[in-house]
This record gives sequence, structure tokens and C-alpha cells, in this order.
Amino acid sequence: MKNPQFLTRLFGTAVFMAGLALSSATQATTLSPGDLIKGPLDAVYYYAANGKRLVFPTEKTYMTWYTDFTSVKTITSDELAAISMGGNVTYRPGVKLVKVTTDPKVYAVSKGGTLRWVKTETLAAALYGTDWNTKIDDVPDTYFTNYIAGAPIEYTSDYTPATETSAVTDINIDKNLSTASTTPETPATPPSSTTTADILTFTVSKTTLQAGDIVTLIASTPSDSDVTAIELFFDGMLTKTCYTVSCSGETQVPFSGTKSSYLAEAKAHKITNEVIEKSISIPVQEDGSSMIQIRVGQSQIMINQMASAIAEIDSSVTVQRIDIYVDGSNVRGCTGSGHQCQWSDYLQGSTSSVHPVYATVTDTIGRKYTSETKNITLSTFDTPRVEIVTAKNSIAAGETLEVTVTASDSDAIAWIEILKNDVVIKHCDSAAPCTANTGPWYATGTSMTFSGRAKDAVDVQGVSEPVIVNIQ
Repeated sequence: MKNPQFLTRLFGTAVFMAGLALSSATQATTLSPGDLIKGPLDAVYYYAANGKRLVFPTEKTYMTWYTDFTSVKTITSDELAAISMGGNVTYRPGVKLVKVTTDPKVYAVSKGGTLRWVKTETLAAALYGTDWNTKIDDVPDTYFTNYIAGAPIEYTSDYTPATETSAVTDINIDKNLSTASTTPETPATPPSSTTTADILTFTVSKTTLQAGDIVTLIASTPSDSDVTAIELFFDGMLTKTCYTVSCSGETQVPFSGTKSSYLAEAKAHKITNEVIEKSISIPVQEDGSSMIQIRVGQSQIMINQMASAIAEIDSSVTVQRIDIYVDGSNVRGCTGSGHQCQWSDYLQGSTSSVHPVYATVTDTIGRKYTSETKNITLSTFDTPRVEIVTAKNSIAAGETLEVTVTASDSDAIAWIEILKNDVVIKHCDSAAPCTANTGPWYATGTSMTFSGRAKDAVDVQGVSEPVIVNIQ
């Protein structure tokens, strides 16, 4: 098959792929677990071992399992309708890194759609190579709920991409699906274009959860659906009952507990006593380190040279207090609604002594988030202080982007460089600010990482914190 084209069709809550140019259309009445199937509308499904069909929500998801469409079987619309829906396919483990557009964390995928946070860029490079940031796919918020949260990856021994991939040879294994009858049941009456389950629409307001979060559950059905009541459940507890065709209710995530995810459910009761159910698994964000960042002015300074750090908080957090810690002691506290806290002082210690620096933020409902730890080392020389600023953190396709790097040091600055995805895009001699107008960029749904580095007059280099820019 050459140049298969993907289109999208919204049908219920699933996005289907269309426009496949198959060389021939043969009706298949006998199916085997693992078959790829399609009906007259060209939407492609995976025929699972439990006798249900699973949806490939995006082209990128499909391509982690298959390289083309030559094995797709065509069946009649009646045969397709007789096979009930069984959910969405998730990324094949080990093939790609993923992230959600509203969360900067990067995850590796394990069996069963289990997301494992890769905690550092060094780990990501060790697992997926120096070009790891080109192997990240953005998963739309709508489909992120198909995944579950797993243990973070802290060491290279925690995860091996090739082993993860080889252990899951097909989707049945990935989903732990057992063998069922592979012959679709023939419905007693001709199937309609809309299945019973499709009349219930169910959404939740959050794709990840933290303790204390308020979650809104929303369910609705058409006015002619014969639904007499809708019930909303969270974590097995009834949240609200509505005797109308639409229902909305709020609930709060418990402050205590060790769950990795919570289940939200909607049940629509029809006048015929039939109950239509839909559920969404919402993963718990295991820690809030992505909510608070700590930056040190210079990672290496001379004795009697002032050290500094800045804590920056995500704008979504309602801040009550920010604290900065050095050597385990609280050295600075900032209160109020600000989202930044700064500290500077002289450090006590001998040459080569290392001083860990981190920050915490407490929000207005008592939740506390802790940043990663950065080190400041006392030395006989200092590293240049390097800072990078991008005109925007998000750009539209076709836009250019201005990036500026500045640097300072007690030994004077010899040169400054601007890097995109670890590749130098501009070199500037002297200490003057270095500015590059990059782009235009067109790869929507991707991101770029910019950073700066500088060398002082005694050949010591310093680097900036990275800045991620998304292309919308």
C-alpha cells in the first residue's frame, strides 16, 4: 500500500481513521483474535481475544503497533455492528515517549497503558538516546484517561525500552485479554447506525488528579433516549442523581490514600430498566514537582561569592507560602499570592563543599509540593551565570521565535551560544546578549527545547535551564 491518508471522524467519543486505500475489499465472516478489521466507512479496529473491537484513537498510536495497512480485513456493516466496542488501544510499550499537552512531564509506556514518569533528561537520554526529545508524542487530553499512572523511573535499571516492547508482542497481551468466541453474534434486529451505549456522553473536568482536587462529572443523553435518571459515581460512591437527560456533579479527591487512579462512572437508567454505563479512569499525579521549579544563579561559585536561587510556581497553583531550603534549612519564606520567591546569601564551607537547594510551595488548601534539588558547589573558580528568554512559550504553525541568551561571570565572558534540541543555532563572541530569530516552525503538536551556554575567559562553561516551546 502506498501513501495511506488519515482523516478523522468523530463518532461518540472515539476518533476513527479514514481514507485507507485498500487494494481489494473482501468480506470476512470468520475472524481470529488479533485481526485488523474495517467496515464500509473505513474506520480500522483491532479484533480482540474477548470478541470485542478496540479503537486506534490516533494514527501515531496505530504506527507504534503496525507499519502499514496491508493486513486489514473488510467486513460488512452488519458484521461490524455485531461486535461490541471494547475501548481504546494505547501506545505499544517502549516504542515512544509520551506527554500530555497540559503537563510538562515526559512518560515512558509500560504494559497495559501504564505511564512511568522519566524524572530527568539524563535518564531520558540514557534510555532513548541523545535525540530522545524527538521521540516524544503529545497525547490529547481526551485520550490521556486511557492510561494509568505507574511508578516513576529513577534509574536506568528501572526500565529498558527494548525489553518492554518485546514482552508485549500484540495488543491482546498488552490488555490482558482472554480468548472468547471469535464469531460475531448476529443481532436479532438489524443494527442501527448508533449503538445503545453511544447515547450516553460522559466527560470529566480533569485528566490527572491530586489530593484535594475538585472534579466535575458531566453526563448527558438525547432528549428522545427514554432515559429516566442519570447517576454519577466517583471512587464507587454515588455523587449525584439527576432525573433528567443531563447531569453534572462535583466531588473532591480525598486528601489521604495511596491510589494510583480513581474511577469516575455514569449510569443512565432507561424506562425499559436497561442501564447504560460509561467509566473513565483518571490517573493520580504522584507528586507535584512539576508545579514548582528551582533555579540556582550559578552551580559553582568561589568562596566569599554570593549564591542565589529563584523558586517559580505554576500559575495554576493558588499559593499560600513558598519556602527555599539550603543544606536542609529554611533560608527564605515568601507569603502572599505571588508565584516567585528569590534568595541570595553567602554560603559557609570549604572548597569542594556541596550545598543542596530545593523549594516547597503550600497552596491555600494545605497541599505541599516540593521541587527537585539543585546543588551549588564552592570552588576555586565560578561558572558563568547563563539565562535564556524566549519571546513565547507557545507558537502557532508558521511563526518565528526570538530567543535571547545572556551571561555574566567574574572572569568575563568569552562567548555565548544558543542551542535548539542540543544543537547550536547561533554563536556570539563577547558578553553582549546573544539573540536568534528562529523558524518559521510548522510541526504542530510538537515541542522544541532551547538552552544557552557560555564560556568565561578562563575556559569555564556554564549552561542555562532549558525552555520548552510548543508548536500549536
